[in-house]
Amino acid sequence: MSQLEQRLAELRFIEGVEKVEHVRFPTGDQFWVRFNNQLDMQKLQQIVRGRGYRLISFGALFSKLPRRLSEVLWDGVTHVIVKEISQWGKITSVFGFEPDGVGKIAVDLHGPYQIFMAMNEAGVQLLYDYLGVRYTPPPPLPKAAPPKPPPPVSKPPALSSAPPAAKPNPAAAPKPTMPAQPPPQKPTS
Repeated sequence: MSQLEQRLAELRFIEGVEKVEHVRFPTGDQFWVRFNNQLDMQKLQQIVRGRGYRLISFGALFSKLPRRLSEVLWDGVTHVIVKEISQWGKITSVFGFEPDGVGKIAVDLHGPYQIFMAMNEAGVQLLYDYLGVRYTPPPPLPKAAPPKPPPPVSKPPALSSAPPAAKPNPAAAPKPTMPAQPPPQKPTS
């Protein structure tokens, strides 16, 4: 059983969990858990702070819009879990500019459910801490084998097993004589 299948199975039957999904996006895979009751935000805040992250509000302006309009403009994210954020980042997050984080809390716009979206392994670990489930890190990726060196280039085998003959010395060898060529003939007219 793969690590992902194991996580889906072990979280699916925890009290309060409605649905567990592995969602694939072009920007990266996410792990979503939809709850059938409200999250304990104080408990989540303590866990997030204990791990050195911050839970910031997001999309407060969009949540004030009428529901039909907010569904068009807003994906339901109410909080983002980030490692560090500047004051400017906090201000822009109110207007819908989402900071990069390890997790998100969203409301299901078509129901009363809240969704925890883990963006990476740090987000998954925070989710497990919140649920009180023992977190097991994924196994390390197997190391890629180093590329094989090209086979050595070898000379073609000798035809006989006798030792190679000594090379002749060009200065000591007699010069070959060229056969004499007949004199050119004159054309007759």
